[in-house]
Amino acid sequence: MQSPAPTTKQEERRPAAILAIYSWDMVLALLALLGALAAFGGQATVGSRTVSVSLGEQVLAAVASASFAGLLIILATLLTRRRRWVRRAQMATLVTAIALGALSLLAGALVPGQGLQPSALTAVLVLVVDAAALLALTGERVIAWYDSSEGRTPRYLSGTLVFWAASSVVLVILQALR
Repeated sequence: MQSPAPTTKQEERRPAAILAIYSWDMVLALLALLGALAAFGGQATVGSRTVSVSLGEQVLAAVASASFAGLLIILATLLTRRRRWVRRAQMATLVTAIALGALSLLAGALVPGQGLQPSALTAVLVLVVDAAALLALTGERVIAWYDSSEGRTPRYLSGTLVFWAASSVVLVILQALR
């Protein structure tokens, strides 16, 4: 039996929260990819009725979900790098996800005739786990882990985040107008 490969001191001090956030990112990315495929269903449930969804809205929903999945996969692969911008980008993604989720739930609750969907409890659970991951990113050990070199967030990452947020806001508005 072989002994495990020796690890460096840096790897030994890596906070467990980073691994937990990495795992959560991958679960969310998988769900977002499934959401991208589900967007081509052609119909949506609004309250107690089923409505048809235009092809343009289906494509927008699929691309928004795919961009979110791509963003999460990129961030998950970068989380073990000790650069501050990685932590900031992860935090910006989580804050955006929480804001968009809350906006979607609020729109569903306030629009007459829609009411809260049965999936609202699941959405709230996802928002709570996102908030816990965000809180973990503010821990002392995690902050110390990313206290290495400074750098700028790559434009492709910022652009993907902005595209996902903008397209998701458009989808929330379209859903509220149904």
